[in-house]
Amino acid sequence: MEEFIKILLNQGGTVLLAVLFIYVFVEDRKSNKEEKANNTQVLKELSGSNQNIAESLNLLKVTIENNTAEYRHHDDKAEQNFSNINEHLVKIEEKLDKK
Repeated sequence: MEEFIKILLNQGGTVLLAVLFIYVFVEDRKSNKEEKANNTQVLKELSGSNQNIAESLNLLKVTIENNTAEYRHHDDKAEQNFSNINEHLVKIEEKLDKK
């Protein structure tokens, strides 16, 4: 027993440092596991957000394509109407010139 006390007194600082090191190591591992779990959750949420952004951009692309097609159709129709109006004006001018 006396030898144990002598060893403890002589080596107590080293033993205390070893115990503290082990304690800090274990606590740090727990902290890392929690941090990894939090990071995983954040990455899942970011992935969902990226999906929503991709869907929104796709809808925007489709809307722009639809609007562009409608504008082209409107422009073509307007050009055709202006062409018809121009033809009618030419006919009117010809009739007025004959008189």
